[in-house]
Amino acid sequence: MNSTTSTRFLSKDKFQWLIVLCCLVLFIGFVCSRALASIGMISLLVAALLFTDTIQTLKSYFLRKELWVISLFFWLVFISGIYSEDKASWLNWVRIKIPYIALPLAFAGLKRLEEKQFVSILYGFILIFLISTFLILGNYFLHYSQITDAMTSGSGIPMPYSHIRYTLMLAFSFFCCWHLFEKKQFLFHKGERWAQLLYLVFGFAAIHILSVRSSLLALYLGIFSLLLRFIFVRKKFLLGGVLLLATLCMPYLALQFIPSLQNKWQYMDYDRHAFAEGRINNLSDGIRLISMQGGIDVAKKNWLIGVGAGDLKDEMEVFYNRDFRQLKQADHKLPHNQLIWVLATTGIIGLSLFLFAFFFPFFSAGLYENSLAVVLYLVIFSSFFTEATLEEQMGTGLYLIFLLLFINQSQKA
Repeated sequence: MNSTTSTRFLSKDKFQWLIVLCCLVLFIGFVCSRALASIGMISLLVAALLFTDTIQTLKSYFLRKELWVISLFFWLVFISGIYSEDKASWLNWVRIKIPYIALPLAFAGLKRLEEKQFVSILYGFILIFLISTFLILGNYFLHYSQITDAMTSGSGIPMPYSHIRYTLMLAFSFFCCWHLFEKKQFLFHKGERWAQLLYLVFGFAAIHILSVRSSLLALYLGIFSLLLRFIFVRKKFLLGGVLLLATLCMPYLALQFIPSLQNKWQYMDYDRHAFAEGRINNLSDGIRLISMQGGIDVAKKNWLIGVGAGDLKDEMEVFYNRDFRQLKQADHKLPHNQLIWVLATTGIIGLSLFLFAFFFPFFSAGLYENSLAVVLYLVIFSSFFTEATLEEQMGTGLYLIFLLLFINQSQKA
């Protein structure tokens, strides 16, 4: 059966531009408004329900395994409510997971986006992060001395919401632009190629200046994957080898010439020595390591099914009050590791299903053939080791919207 459905009331072209608009609202929400991000997600579902054949959309959803498997992210948390004592906290985590059902359902009724609409979405994402990053860097240079001094004590350059998630999105916008540049995809004129090249330079420099290690790791992992594909798929051995060698040299050169990166490195070294000496208050990396230790401690209470999403915070408090009484309340963090978080809340069974749901669409929809989809997986999965990326609206939004767009593009027209 054909997995696409026809639209009602709107022509196919107008409906697809409506989807583009909904995505742009979501992207703007990423940088300035959580409410706007929610509106963007909700509008995608509403558009699908209003302008597609609802029955056909539901059939398509259940026939396409790569879509309904994503709902496991929701059901794992939902079912853990059976053995979570704190129902209020559990309901909060359930609310955060609703997009894993709503957005795949919305995309089930969407025919393959035309190239112009897909390119418009990528351009919109890039433009929003160009503007927001320009403003962030402008504020940084206007208050250079104050922010630089703050960075020596572990603070970062002010950014919207979570600095880790913001810079992961910025890194992915860099690769969206790389994709357009490599595929020679434009909205209006081939002269856009120069603008794309300028953004690649700007984005690469900005990620280093902002100096968030998760995004730097994601940046270089993505670049290495694209260069390896360039070398072995396109058989560009000499040029690819030169570019790969140059990329290997870039972190060292950046560390020599970018003050914010130097400050980050110096503080990281201080953090490491302080943690080794048992001084843990007001640290950054040390607190993250302790939170991961706490997550594993909580997981030990029920390796099979975990303690339930609702009880994670309470169980972490038990850990902190027992083993780290000297730690300030503000530093009582939930696990800064997505895999440990899932293990603690839903056990080995939950972690196994989580990883299955995460990787299944990658293989089922053939996303491994899409270099930009490969980069998305590298960006998101690499962040799992230092952040619970998918336990928050922005991380969920980044992962889900682009995963579903790539699944959409994997369909036959």
